Amino acid sequence: MTRSTPLPPRRMSRLLPWLLPAVLLCAGPAAAQAPTAREAQLQDLEVVRHDYLPKELAFSDAARARAAAKLDALEAQAGRLTQAQMLVGLAEIGGLTDNAHSGVRYHDPRALPPLRLPLRLLWFPQGLLVARAQGAEADLAGAQILRIEGRDVEAVFRRIRPLHGGKEIDRRKELAEFVETGGVLHALGLARAPDRLALTLRLPDGRTVRRTVATTPQVSQTPSAEFDRLWSPQPLPAEHGWRAALPTTGLPLYLRDADLPFRMVDLPALNARYVQFRSNEDEDGHPIAPFLADVLAAQAAETRDNLILDLRFDIGGNISTTVAFMRSLPQAAGKRLYLLVGPYTYSAGIISAAAVKKAGGDKVIVVGDEMGDRPHFWSEGANVKLPNSGFAMRYTDGQWDLEHGCAGKPGCMDSFLDVNFVDLKPVIPAPLTLAAYRARRDPAMEAIARALRRP
Repeated sequence: MTRSTPLPPRRMSRLLPWLLPAVLLCAGPAAAQAPTAREAQLQDLEVVRHDYLPKELAFSDAARARAAAKLDALEAQAGRLTQAQMLVGLAEIGGLTDNAHSGVRYHDPRALPPLRLPLRLLWFPQGLLVARAQGAEADLAGAQILRIEGRDVEAVFRRIRPLHGGKEIDRRKELAEFVETGGVLHALGLARAPDRLALTLRLPDGRTVRRTVATTPQVSQTPSAEFDRLWSPQPLPAEHGWRAALPTTGLPLYLRDADLPFRMVDLPALNARYVQFRSNEDEDGHPIAPFLADVLAAQAAETRDNLILDLRFDIGGNISTTVAFMRSLPQAAGKRLYLLVGPYTYSAGIISAAAVKKAGGDKVIVVGDEMGDRPHFWSEGANVKLPNSGFAMRYTDGQWDLEHGCAGKPGCMDSFLDVNFVDLKPVIPAPLTLAAYRARRDPAMEAIARALRRP
């Protein structure tokens, strides 16, 4: 559940890996000698043109033409592009899909920018929070960033928004990582230097401070974490030198046991059983099949009237491992199933929510906030690896339309999983606000408790 490479976090765009085998595409045979900087960048861009653009089905015709024009502009600058400029250009091409599963990836160490801010940021609708801070900047943990290089956070967001596709709420939480990545804001003309940012922050005690924060080597910052894991202040395995925004005591249920990808907690005071998913597949040391069986067995042995299914931080995985389980949950619930969703409910997490709601109908009560992607999105596909920079481009070729269905349209997944024609808008709104987070409260669980107390 941790990562040592940034951008993007563990986005499981292959919802059905058993259906569409992964393909990792590379450029042609290696050259006899190392290419020049210009040749290397031209080779990478040629792969984007011939192996990414034609396969990416999320593009509209107009967006595909704009992406090709962007490639033309990058080719004209080939040999002079810094790694950060290359990243920005590729991200803009992927962002033109307006699809969250599509776009630039970098897991190859060659692609990693060498420097990064010693800060980990989380976006809330109410502000940009320093969730963790390291070293000399540790006192900034828990601060809210007000201005970046003299610009308010909204102005910075509007400028970097094209670097990621998808729903607005997802763009915001994803783009926080571009702020952290050394050289990106400088490449966009938003920072005076590639290796530092001038920030204005409001500290947890209310004081406003100005601080120029220098980047530090990526290698000194591992382990890091997925965005969903950053919410919990509990230390990561082997973590040292980082300070979190929250203390580790008095945490609400959803932030506890942060390194468990799935867990179950009995809540007899609510006559409820709480089941949380942060993943839809096996994780290191945590096979998912026994857990699914344990949940159903526990409910059969001692039925609780209320099942609380928390998918607010279910960012995806292999939906084929959990879809039958999700469909069975409403029947296993005694009277009600409370389905918790939010901005980090994503990919296979969204399909899981749809499967539960379709199976349970009115028995399923949706609680929380809007989810991290639109009901209509593209996923599946594969990574196209660029031979020199180490970047990759993720294309998508399978589409979902949970509200209206997509039968007869290219790449439609309806025939494989019947999860469409469902409404996943919360009937009990309970967003995780910045104020609630700082107070270590869970508005959704509080709302459920109030609902259960009503006659």
